Amino acid sequence: MNKLSKLVLIPALIVLMSLILPVTLDLSQQGYALENQSETPQPCYGPCINANISSNQILINEEVTVTGEICPPADNVTIRITFTRPDYTWIDQYAVPDKQTGLFAVTQKLDMAGFWNVFPIYGHISDRLYVNVTDPNPQATPVTPNPLPPFKPNYLVFVLAATALSVGIVALAVGTRNKTRKISGLRLFVQVLFVFLIFFGVFIDHQNIPVPAEQIAPHEFLIGTSTLGVMPDGLSIPVFGCWYPCGRTITCPLWQIQAYIFPFYNAGHGWGVDYILPGLERLAIVFGIVIVASVLLGRWWCGWVCPFGLFTDVMTRIRKALKIKHRDLSPKFNEKFHQLSYVILALILVLSIIFGAQAIMGTQLVPGTENGGFVYQYFSAPFCQVCPMKPLCLLAQGSLGVIKWEWMTGTTTGDFYQLGQYLTSLNLAILAIVTVAAFFVRRSWCRICPLGGLIALFNRFPPFKWISGVRLDKNEEKCTKCGVCKRVCPTQVTEVYEMKGGDVTTSQCLLCLRCVEMCPEEDCLKFKVAGKTVCRSRNWLDSKSFNIRSKDVKQNEKEQ
Repeated sequence: MNKLSKLVLIPALIVLMSLILPVTLDLSQQGYALENQSETPQPCYGPCINANISSNQILINEEVTVTGEICPPADNVTIRITFTRPDYTWIDQYAVPDKQTGLFAVTQKLDMAGFWNVFPIYGHISDRLYVNVTDPNPQATPVTPNPLPPFKPNYLVFVLAATALSVGIVALAVGTRNKTRKISGLRLFVQVLFVFLIFFGVFIDHQNIPVPAEQIAPHEFLIGTSTLGVMPDGLSIPVFGCWYPCGRTITCPLWQIQAYIFPFYNAGHGWGVDYILPGLERLAIVFGIVIVASVLLGRWWCGWVCPFGLFTDVMTRIRKALKIKHRDLSPKFNEKFHQLSYVILALILVLSIIFGAQAIMGTQLVPGTENGGFVYQYFSAPFCQVCPMKPLCLLAQGSLGVIKWEWMTGTTTGDFYQLGQYLTSLNLAILAIVTVAAFFVRRSWCRICPLGGLIALFNRFPPFKWISGVRLDKNEEKCTKCGVCKRVCPTQVTEVYEMKGGDVTTSQCLLCLRCVEMCPEEDCLKFKVAGKTVCRSRNWLDSKSFNIRSKDVKQNEKEQ
């Protein structure tokens, strides 16, 4: 192991052990055994609320009972249970939890046929239940829902979108005049456009949602959250379309893979949704979509669509504007650094399976994975607790007024929000580290991104590589070994330069096409989609403005 590896890995191991050891010791000291769960009170890590309903299918005018628990128990607390009718009117019930156990229960007769949403609400956090009410009378008149008030537009977001798109249009226009910036200008425009398409719901003012919905979690009002009628969490597209913020139109497949293993392996109640299919079938759908998307476009998703990729590119542009030179990793370390994406991906799967062992294998391997337990409460979807995209999205939407700050900081424990469902000291620290790294090292996060590794598995390795829809081709006879492609690559891919010819696309290549844009040899590099050439390198050195272009390329290489 070289010196740089030790400098990076040793502090990382120390930080990891400092995070894991206190939790392990805390769990061992509490010493709760599975066989004593019914007799010994379990530790409660709050604040949280968990509820169940006596039946999900009843006849009209029958009663249901909602039972639940708040964590931790508290004095002078009132729980609001809202039974929302199919016509959007509602009935409120109130319960005072037991101050010792936190348990509560209410019973309500449901007087309308149709689908009822039931929200047990504890402050600004809530659970969600449902009941299907049927009327045995065949002559019953169908329920006509009352129209909801229209959503107000979020004018601040519209102004921001118009500004960002204007910047993208200017970059595109400037790029068409500068041959060494033409593809980069187009890519910036596409990246900005996709950010607003992925989070299209931010254009809606979510604060205008009528009572009682304004008091529940924001995920009830996302756009495009149903796929194939059985995927209520949304369409799996291989980019960081983070699950946690409001208004997304797609969902990050890493969240779905984790959540469908633990804690939602079994069909039933999830976080604000209900699953018809068991976890194995939902996982098959997610992997199927990811495989198809990866085979078709590979890591083009990373270079042109991923919102976090745009964020790292913005850091690079800020560094260039400040005239600060970037830092390159050594070739040997960079190769090993890229392999971390597969290590992180493997850890995500292993941890999720260990945490979900009770549902998958019938044996609990780690204490606290039961509903309401420590692991369930704070380490469901474990990678999301350290993913830098989560706090970035939430901070951005909180600043725009799309998400209330109480939702982001409420469900936490420990000093400075050490653990929790939304903003925590842990994910904020990781975002800060990743931001600084992205400022000095181009696309540093993309080199170890587990989602990028997952895409590469289904695009750059056999048999998927043989049927890939995209490829970067090199003509060996036209290559002069000038080395421009190697110097301008944001992830320091060297294979384009080193390989003789043919398909030079690698698992580390983001298909940003910067090498194609900067290559001065006519038709030396070609980007092909389904075998058709989409763009190719141009001999811009032979243009009339040779001297100007030569200065451009020297300046571009200097700024990279």
